[in-house]
Amino acid sequence: MNITDKKYQDIVAYISGELTEKEKADFDLWLEVSEENKKAYQQVLRKVLYTRWSLKSTQVNTEFEFTKFENRINTRVRYLSFAAVAAGIILLLSISIPFLLNTGSKETPAVAQLIEIEPGERGAELILSTGVSVKIEAATKEIKELDGSLIQIDSLRGIEYTVETKLESKEIYNTLKVSRGQEFDILLADGTRVWLNAESELRYPVQFIGDRRQVYLKGEAYFDVAANKEKVFVVNSYGQQVKVYGTEFCVNAYDQNKIETVLVEGSVGLRVNSTSAETKLKPGELGLANLQTGEVNVNEVNVRPYIAWKDGEFVFENAPLENIMERLERWYDVKVFFMNEECKTYRFTADMQRYADVKDFLFFMETTSNAKFEIKKNAIVVMAK
Repeated sequence: MNITDKKYQDIVAYISGELTEKEKADFDLWLEVSEENKKAYQQVLRKVLYTRWSLKSTQVNTEFEFTKFENRINTRVRYLSFAAVAAGIILLLSISIPFLLNTGSKETPAVAQLIEIEPGERGAELILSTGVSVKIEAATKEIKELDGSLIQIDSLRGIEYTVETKLESKEIYNTLKVSRGQEFDILLADGTRVWLNAESELRYPVQFIGDRRQVYLKGEAYFDVAANKEKVFVVNSYGQQVKVYGTEFCVNAYDQNKIETVLVEGSVGLRVNSTSAETKLKPGELGLANLQTGEVNVNEVNVRPYIAWKDGEFVFENAPLENIMERLERWYDVKVFFMNEECKTYRFTADMQRYADVKDFLFFMETTSNAKFEIKKNAIVVMAK
């Protein structure tokens, strides 16, 4: 399809919201004149969306990747290139997206819904060594533990521990619980920073005593461990142990039978249980521990999809829709129901802000796949078109 340079520039300006009201009205009329005009608009729109996505990476062969992108758009099981969300979801929703889904349609496709579903927020519950529960709300407070340690709680900055100079002979433990629809971070007494994802729990000593720094994780957490050659740092999850040598890594223990450990920097050693051999990971590797078989499988991966949640993003790379919806369930605190098993296998590549409206994300998945979404009360129903 041939498009003049002038018309190409007009389409880009329309997509970017740079036209005057009169120019926009004229452009809308041009769109309605013929199916060829609508197809030309779709063609440029796809290229603009893809270009904005590819600029997020410094290692994209644009011509080659765009060819793959075009093929994905037209295959039955499509992969959603959703980077434009990261560049600005409001901008994308201001353009005439309906033509991307259904050329010539007079109706704007929308995700059916009855109520608003809000994204998650910062929040947690701190369980002290005495069993007292402290809800972390939009305020700051200080608490003194039994061993004299000072706990500083700030809903924005997280939790920080200041240890008593005189160490106790026995460790006492606190537990940080992060519910569905929440996230939070904590600075442990040794200087280790931990980010907890939704529906996660971390049990840890108020002060680390002895030659090991041991913590206990359920769910998912990102660790930036303070180096200390004299005291090894160990993350325990349902029997699996991650032995740390001063590093950054993420542990996903939502499924206690298959625990994922992704190494960003440094070095870690994995043990499925206390008697198994240690498997070392290098940066950029994923260790998948199967607690039933006692095996650890190691693969090279792009670490960003595994750790982006810590930085306020959802990043999915060729991920099954079932896995994507599990993430959305925890963050938006909703239930997801699949009416068709085939929908679970649809795969997407996506990049969006975690604090975005879930409807925006569902809308783009719906317009680029054979899946359809409906929001009913506090549930998302997924079905085939």
